[in-house]
Amino acid sequence: MIDPAEAIEALLDELKRQRAAGVTRVSVSTESMEFLRKVTGSARPAVSPAAATAGTSPVAAFTAAAQAARPVTPARPTPAPVTAAPVIPIPDPPVVTLPSGDKTARLAALHALVSQCPETRRHLLPGHKPVLGQGSVDARLFFVGEAPNLEEAESGRPFVGASGELLRKILAAGLIGEELTYLAPVMGWRPEPPTPHGKRPPNAREVAFNLPYLRAQIEIVRPQVIIALGAQACEALRPGGLPITQARGKWLDFEGIPLMPTFHPNYLLHNPSATVKRTAWEDILLVMEKVGLPISDKQRGFFAAK
Repeated sequence: MIDPAEAIEALLDELKRQRAAGVTRVSVSTESMEFLRKVTGSARPAVSPAAATAGTSPVAAFTAAAQAARPVTPARPTPAPVTAAPVIPIPDPPVVTLPSGDKTARLAALHALVSQCPETRRHLLPGHKPVLGQGSVDARLFFVGEAPNLEEAESGRPFVGASGELLRKILAAGLIGEELTYLAPVMGWRPEPPTPHGKRPPNAREVAFNLPYLRAQIEIVRPQVIIALGAQACEALRPGGLPITQARGKWLDFEGIPLMPTFHPNYLLHNPSATVKRTAWEDILLVMEKVGLPISDKQRGFFAAK
């Protein structure tokens, strides 16, 4: 079956071609005009041959009739303007009250509290989980890292991916076993949206809201030393202090616990020179000395200039 719209387009093209060739009159019967009206389903009246003689050339009259019979495409409605979603401010930091009990029970209660936190849940994308620390409840070394990346948000675990692998290699080089460590992110959700260049660092309000949850973990574990890995962790624990490049390697204090700032493994991945590795390793040696871990001559020589 012939598509009426295509037939009309072909007819118009032919009439235009004839008019361009100098043809001024065509013979069109009343039956042809009526057929044109029926196949298009148009309710508009067709132009009769008699009307073509009233001051209008037959070619122009028939062209007008065909155009009038062409199916009319309804105009698309103008889309409504898009209104940006209102920005919901982050509330004040929560007050964390944990039940009494042993360390394991208190950490489990804290995990449940964070998992049910409305503000934390509001920031979780589909498939993401809140990220809290993991490790030994009797850890002597408490490592604080950056806000979760995509892999960590999806797994609900800190220090996964390349940076986590590098951190574990560093710990293995110091013979620092898992029973000695607890690893925690500086906050429980991944900051969104990411920047055009990758993940977005958390702002001060986000860090402040999550800080009570981090403090609660430190209070429960009560480590001998805290290691702040990178600028985010150092700023969260010692706000307004020196930049990480100047603070690293110097002993600070967090609520009575010795605090050692050093580079985050991500920094080492992006700056893999022997000098940077040696600088970070010297910070780890200071930590090992602080908690009384044995250090061999071989370990003291790692990444040293040849």
